[in-house]
Amino acid sequence: MQAGFRARVHAAIAQRAGLSRPTVYKYFGDQSAIIEALFEREIAKFLNRLHPVIEGSTHAKARVVDSVVFIVSYAREHELLQKSLKEDPQVVNHLLATQGQTLIERVAAFISPYFHRGDDTSPVDDRTLVPLAEWIYRVVTSLITTPGVVDTESPEKLRVFVTELMEMPALTRDLSTSHDTARDTASTTA
Repeated sequence: MQAGFRARVHAAIAQRAGLSRPTVYKYFGDQSAIIEALFEREIAKFLNRLHPVIEGSTHAKARVVDSVVFIVSYAREHELLQKSLKEDPQVVNHLLATQGQTLIERVAAFISPYFHRGDDTSPVDDRTLVPLAEWIYRVVTSLITTPGVVDTESPEKLRVFVTELMEMPALTRDLSTSHDTARDTASTTA
């Protein structure tokens, strides 16, 4: 994949493996099948690396924050993903969109044992795992693919950002304070 997603992948694989292009097509499928297989391989590798991170926390909120920080940091350092985002972001966005539901379900299944271990004071109901997985997926994909205004470049700054996102009362308080200030300003000028 050094040449990118739009390159003639079959020719490169055939040359590197010492096979003919028809043989590569026969056993590996078309270009999109190869890209999806590569995506699947990288997801499996990533989930193996996520195990110790999510296992290291005993509190549900800490597990979520640690997981998001790890996932985003991992993605930001992932050579193939970063190359793809720079050279062909449409392919990455397409994969994230078309594989979204499957990935959310996989994340929910992956995190389930960690939220049912009994070492947390607030056990999680199975019905909340899919929405939690979807929240994680949406936050992570946004942080990976969309430049933001808030500085989240370092893991420390990212951790603060994600922790604050999880503390919605703080956000609500800030919003109501700015709303009250705007209302007070409007009433004094009227």
